[in-house]
Amino acid sequence: MRKIPALIVTAGLLATLTACSTSTAPGSAGCTTPASGDASSVVSASGTVGKKPTSVSIPTPINTKQTEVSTLVAGHGQVITDGTPVLIKYTIYSGATGDVVSSSSYGTPTAPLTVGATSGGPIADALVCSTVGSRVAVAVKASELTSTTAKKTDKSGPAYIAVVDIVKAFLPKADGRLVRGVNNMPAVVTAANGAPGISIPDVAAPTTEKVQLIRKGSGHVLTKSDTAIVQYTAVDWASTPTVQGSTWTDTGAATTVDLGSSQIAASVRSALIGQPVGSQVMVVVPPAKGATTASTYVYVFDVLGAL
Repeated sequence: MRKIPALIVTAGLLATLTACSTSTAPGSAGCTTPASGDASSVVSASGTVGKKPTSVSIPTPINTKQTEVSTLVAGHGQVITDGTPVLIKYTIYSGATGDVVSSSSYGTPTAPLTVGATSGGPIADALVCSTVGSRVAVAVKASELTSTTAKKTDKSGPAYIAVVDIVKAFLPKADGRLVRGVNNMPAVVTAANGAPGISIPDVAAPTTEKVQLIRKGSGHVLTKSDTAIVQYTAVDWASTPTVQGSTWTDTGAATTVDLGSSQIAASVRSALIGQPVGSQVMVVVPPAKGATTASTYVYVFDVLGAL
């Protein structure tokens, strides 16, 4: 899974990210349930959700024209929408032979997969509209799962079958209550999917680090023992700011920040520790002494959950 980019490890590395726009992030689309069909509906699995299935029946061979999803066990938890980070356990089978070709650990998942992210692939996309606690069978064209450059066609082809358990989900965006802004600090507006737009005031950048709460959540309060699940955007302090990095537009996938790790800048850890899940937090970081760049950077973090 992706790690937090080097720009927040030390202040001196802040300018190393590639600039990008925040205009096209996942999460804006509504919840559209993937279709079931002959390829996924013939699959069955027994055993407790969250544990490796005790048996799986796959009438081979199975071919499919498109990704299909059938619910084997319906959970009653959070509905998964586009942009939601989830923890899953899965086993993938060959639709030709029924043999196992890949499997997750069925221990405690250590990193989330973001539904709808460009890095997620067709199995992650297939989880949209499912609920936490569900077990689903996903039939995917083998060519689409094993190659990112394969040309999509309407022709039927060999399938892979994934039996996926959705064990936990996090917020797709910060959902806390808005907090009153502060004079001479950047203003933040968010798109419907949560991606922030950051407006820099026409004043000199602060010379000391500043932390401002944009939204205050009501969930678990982060501690140094937590690994935070976040989306973030970073821009430079300029009249026309440039995006220096953004998970929203890099792949659209949430990332993790180990709040007990010395590899994460102390300024970032201290800004996030004590914040409730659901918060949106802005951190303004001036250049460190001796840094090769004189730029001040503004981060906006959405705190989506904790591991």
